[in-house]
Amino acid sequence: MPLVCRSHEVTDSRARALPCVGARIASEATGCDRGKGPRPQRAIGGTEVPLILFPAFEKRDSVSGSAWNLGIATLLLALAGLLPGCGGGGGGGGVAAAPPGGSGTSTEIVYSRHRNAAGQITPILSESGGGFDAAEVDSPVVAVDSGRPAGDKFLLYYEAQSATGVNTIGVCSANEEDFEVLVILRTLAVGLGAMGSGYEAGATDPAVIVDKSIPFGTGGRYRMWFEGRSGAAGADSSIIHCTSGDGIAWSGFTECTGLAASFASVRIADPTVVEDGGDFRMWFEAVDSTLAGGADGPGVIGYAESQDGVDWQIRDAAGATGLAASPVFETSAAGTFEAPCVGSPSVVLDPTVAVGSARRFLLWYEAADVAGNSTHTIGFATSADGLSWTDPQLPVLAPSSDSLVPLPFDSGDLEHPSAALDIAVPSNLAGHYLLWYSGDGENGASPNRIGFAAGRDGP
Repeated sequence: MPLVCRSHEVTDSRARALPCVGARIASEATGCDRGKGPRPQRAIGGTEVPLILFPAFEKRDSVSGSAWNLGIATLLLALAGLLPGCGGGGGGGGVAAAPPGGSGTSTEIVYSRHRNAAGQITPILSESGGGFDAAEVDSPVVAVDSGRPAGDKFLLYYEAQSATGVNTIGVCSANEEDFEVLVILRTLAVGLGAMGSGYEAGATDPAVIVDKSIPFGTGGRYRMWFEGRSGAAGADSSIIHCTSGDGIAWSGFTECTGLAASFASVRIADPTVVEDGGDFRMWFEAVDSTLAGGADGPGVIGYAESQDGVDWQIRDAAGATGLAASPVFETSAAGTFEAPCVGSPSVVLDPTVAVGSARRFLLWYEAADVAGNSTHTIGFATSADGLSWTDPQLPVLAPSSDSLVPLPFDSGDLEHPSAALDIAVPSNLAGHYLLWYSGDGENGASPNRIGFAAGRDGP
């Protein structure tokens, strides 16, 4: 979970139609000036066609259904009076003429956030108030497995924080991507390890893939990579690999090797893993310095390759490897939405485009606009090879307006995206792009909670 400059570390066979009026997803109504003040520091989630999902990636999974047309949905919602307007100075309510992703966002992808029947932006998972995830849920990643006997093909893994500040990994499951009705309730998937395990002080930021060539219940069907914290106060960090037969019980915890880079002297975190042609490809957040008080310094995104998922080699676009390699994605010029900080990558390999296509690899990532106290948004970039990326000028999703009442859970910062493509849905319809993310309330009004948004190509 640690993004640089952040104050805390850390088929079914039926048709799927995203609901319209009075339902869970509606078009955005943001665009007010957010008027952010200082953010307090806080202490350290029936035809089958493929659903492509990373970092929760499944080799041969599927989802079926159709999607609603965003324009029609927006019109109906407006007629129903469900689109809340902007408050604050100057004018009454109504729909603001601003990009649906929030004020100052790109229209390359137009997102619609999860809402309740009253049209209010709501999380799909919040802190429980008790147990291992009492205080906060964060860093979501969704794995999809249509071969699960109970039909709960969506598994949501997340970083959990207890009331005493212990970070572990939880999981729950559902048969829909909005996790409206849970099949497996909140369950501890990875707790603290024994001394010397590499994760005795914390387990955070999971990435999960599913290999359907391995029967359900057999070890190795599921693979997970996560950031393990060890040492005094969890100051040491490493990437841990483990496997599971059912996605719930995990074993074979092994520290990955080869993940050392000259641009990551503090730590490597937030892995996202794709299997491509039998090999594993990892993108990760790299932190190279600390700020006053011990917070993470500026971060970048690096890249590594592996044949077995445990032994890795870092490389860059120029072909340099190991300690000689450079980052593959860095921050932009001062004054941009990602000037000091990028991290928490989520990479999708689009199987519908040819090898070498400019949009074969799609990257969603967390960005911050000012070092220290800043606004965190979600950026989007594309690549032909996963090494050289486009340079976006605006985020694709920004915090919800803090003028809405009640205050949306994600009015403060957006963090740790986990992206997917549903290629059953045309790219011009909402639901082609699926995005899970964590968000918190303006000025620390609420802890990190997990949200969901469905997107389409814009404008």
